[in-house]
Amino acid sequence: MNQLGKRFEVLTRFGGALAFCGMAAITGCASSAPPPASSGAAAPAAEAAPASGPSAGAIPAPVGESQAPEGVSVFVVHLIRDFDAFKTYFEQGESARAQAGIKGHLLTRLDDGRAVVHLLADDPVKVQDALRAPEMERYLERKGAPDSSVLWLTENEFIKVPASAPDAPTFSLYLKLKVSDFAALEKGFKEALPLFAQHAVIGEGLHKSFDRDIAILHFMGTSHEKLESLVKRPEFAELLAHAGSSGEVKPLIGADVSRSRPQALQSSK
Repeated sequence: MNQLGKRFEVLTRFGGALAFCGMAAITGCASSAPPPASSGAAAPAAEAAPASGPSAGAIPAPVGESQAPEGVSVFVVHLIRDFDAFKTYFEQGESARAQAGIKGHLLTRLDDGRAVVHLLADDPVKVQDALRAPEMERYLERKGAPDSSVLWLTENEFIKVPASAPDAPTFSLYLKLKVSDFAALEKGFKEALPLFAQHAVIGEGLHKSFDRDIAILHFMGTSHEKLESLVKRPEFAELLAHAGSSGEVKPLIGADVSRSRPQALQSSK
């Protein structure tokens, strides 16, 4: 077995959803294995996000909202050399992701050249079973695979998105936090929804690791600049302070380039 395979094998209990989103090797993770969950419908076909640039900021017409707090999310940060090759590699894994129980995804190209994938699933056990399949080793050797990847497996605590995919270009802001009071973070997060909206946020998610000390915040918006300025607001710093956030906050931001929506988020509410 080559080095890639060895590094992959060590973390198989965390990597089920990751393997089908374009992982070549895992360099680290932060989570613990989740309890079984029920499975659902297969993921819909991927759709390309509208072309975008940092200056885009038009807010699309209201389309209602949809919320789906159940299930799990896998966040993966990929180090890649050729984004176009990676995107092709990712798109070719659509059927495999569906078979693994992945219900939807958002692929973001970060400003620093890396890629982030947010995957949504109902049943982590089904994902892990797919990971152990013999075909996985061959999949990881395909052209376009990233150089290395880091993942976090989380529970969905709060997700709010437009009821239909926006027509305007969108951008994503991701924050990984170590917190001592997740309940305070959740309360403050929900109370801050109007603040988020001031920064052209049209969808947000709050996710926690299974050991509950790591939180991931995901904001999707229509303005790159406004997302950047959100984390600089004193109200946002106060939110993190109340949750006992420790360590330096390192936001990841970039343009969304591909998405597919879980069936649970297809209809307006």
